[in-house]
Amino acid sequence: MFKKFPWHTLFFAAYPVLFLYAHNVEIVKSKEIIKPLTLVLLGTAVVAFVFFLFFKNRIKAGILASITALLLLSYGLYHEKLHTLSIPFFTGSIRFDYNFYKWASLGIFCVVVWRLYKTKSDLKNINGLLNIVSLVLISFSFFEIIQYHSKKHSIQTIQNVPQIIEKENVKTLRPTIYYFVMDAYTRNDVLKEYFNFDNSAFTDYLKQKGFYLADKSISNYGQTFLSLPSSLNMSYLDSIANAFGEDFEDRWAINDYLQNNKVLCTLKSQGYKSVAFDAAMFDVVFLTSVDKFINTPGTEFSMFSVELLNNSILTAFKDKKQKAKTIGNPEDFHRKKILNAFEKIEMLSKSDKPHFVHAHVLAPHQPFLFDENGNAQEIDYSYRIWKPLKPDSDNAEYKKGYIGQLKFVNKKLMKAIDEILANKSRPSIIIIQGDHGSCSELRNYLGFENNDFKERFSILNAYYFPDQDYSMLYDSISPVNSFKVVLNKYFDGNYELDEDRAFFSNWDKPYKMYDVTDSIK
Repeated sequence: MFKKFPWHTLFFAAYPVLFLYAHNVEIVKSKEIIKPLTLVLLGTAVVAFVFFLFFKNRIKAGILASITALLLLSYGLYHEKLHTLSIPFFTGSIRFDYNFYKWASLGIFCVVVWRLYKTKSDLKNINGLLNIVSLVLISFSFFEIIQYHSKKHSIQTIQNVPQIIEKENVKTLRPTIYYFVMDAYTRNDVLKEYFNFDNSAFTDYLKQKGFYLADKSISNYGQTFLSLPSSLNMSYLDSIANAFGEDFEDRWAINDYLQNNKVLCTLKSQGYKSVAFDAAMFDVVFLTSVDKFINTPGTEFSMFSVELLNNSILTAFKDKKQKAKTIGNPEDFHRKKILNAFEKIEMLSKSDKPHFVHAHVLAPHQPFLFDENGNAQEIDYSYRIWKPLKPDSDNAEYKKGYIGQLKFVNKKLMKAIDEILANKSRPSIIIIQGDHGSCSELRNYLGFENNDFKERFSILNAYYFPDQDYSMLYDSISPVNSFKVVLNKYFDGNYELDEDRAFFSNWDKPYKMYDVTDSIK
C-alpha cells in the first residue's frame, strides 16, 4: 500500500507550511496554521484529482501534484538562497531572479508532464521513494514542533506571574491617557548621526504643543515583546528571565505578564475603559485584555498566512514597479491596520469618558509600505517583518525606506495630537514612545558581538501633561519609569523610580540578557 498510493502528494504540500511554523513556533499560535494548512491540502487534492482525470493513473497524478505543490510554495526559499547569484558561463544579466524561477518552474512542469505521459512503467518504486523522502521531511518539522512544545510544557508552572493591583486615589477629573508605542522610532540625535536626517520639524511641533522631550532616553529592551510587558508593569524582567532560563525561547510565555499588566489593572480599577489595536501585527504583542480590542475590518490574513503567501510563486508574478492595488494583497492589509489605528484614535479623541488607549503601531518599523506622503510603497524581499537585515548590506535601502515612513508617521501623529488636544471636555495625557530604536546597524541579530546598541536602544520619548508641569520627568527617563511618573503625579501613587538600564538579547535566546547601558552612553 505504501508504494501503491501517492501519500507524498499530501506530505509535500504540507511540508512548506509545517517548515515555516516549525521555524517560527515561538511567535506563532498553533491555531494559525490550521486554515492555511487546510487550504493547501484541499487545493493540492483538487489539483491531483484534475491530473488523475488526465492520466487515469493515481501515481502519475500524485507525482505531478507533488512537484506542482513544491514549485508553487518554494519561491521564498529559492529567492532567499539564490536570487543574488548569476548563472555561470553566461554573459550579460542572466540571474536566478523571479523571472528565471517562473520560466524554470514552467519548464520543469512541462518536462515532468511529458515524461509521465510517455512512460509505460508503473512507477511504484519511485512513488515509494517519494513517500519516504516526504515523510522524512515533515518528520523533521514535527520533531522541532514537538520538542518545542515539550520544553514549553515543562515550564508552565512559572508562567503565572503574580500581579499586585494597587488602588490609587484619583485626583479631580480623570484624564484620558494615550500611550503611542511607535515601533522602532529613534530619537533625534541618532537620526542625525546614522541617517543624516533632521527630525526637528516634528519635535519642534511637539514642543510648541507643550510636550516634554526626553532627548536622552533609551529603551530598556531591544525586542518589542520584552519592552511592552516591562513598561506596562513598570518593572524590569530579571526575575522572569531567570525563572525561564537563558535557553528558553518561548515568547508566548511572557504574554500573561503583558495581559495582566499593572498599569491596565490599576486604570481599570479606577473606572477607565481601555482600547487597543491590531496594528502591531504580531499576536504575541497584542494587548487583548483591554475592554475593546479593535481588529481591522477585512484583514483576514494572519502574519503567518502573509509569510506563506510571500514564500509562494505568487510573489514571483508580482510587478515590483507597480503599486499594490490588488484586493487581498497582504501589504495592503498591513497598511490598512496602521491607517485604521490612527482613524480610530481620532474618533476616540472626541469621547468625554476617561479611556486608556494603547496604540502600538508597527511604524516606522519595516516593512516600509508608505512613502512620506502616505502613498503605497513596494518592499524588497529582505525587508519584510520576518526577515533580518543582511550582514553584508550597507543598508542604504533600509535608511531610505525608514525615513520615508517616519515622515508619514509624523504627519499621522500630528493630526492625531491636534484632534486629541482639540477636545476640551476632558484633559489628556499623551506618551509617544519607541519600544526600541531603528536597526540599520544591527548587524548581528543572533548574537552580542558587532552590534550598534546606541541606535537600537535610543528612542523618541515625549510626554504631554495637561498642566505641563514636568518637574517629575528628566531627559534620560526610560519606559520602565514612564507610568510610575504618571501614576505618582495624577493618581497619588508612591512608586520609586528605577535606574534607567538597557538590556540586549538576541533573537534565538531572548531571555539571555546583556546589560549594554554603558556602551550606549
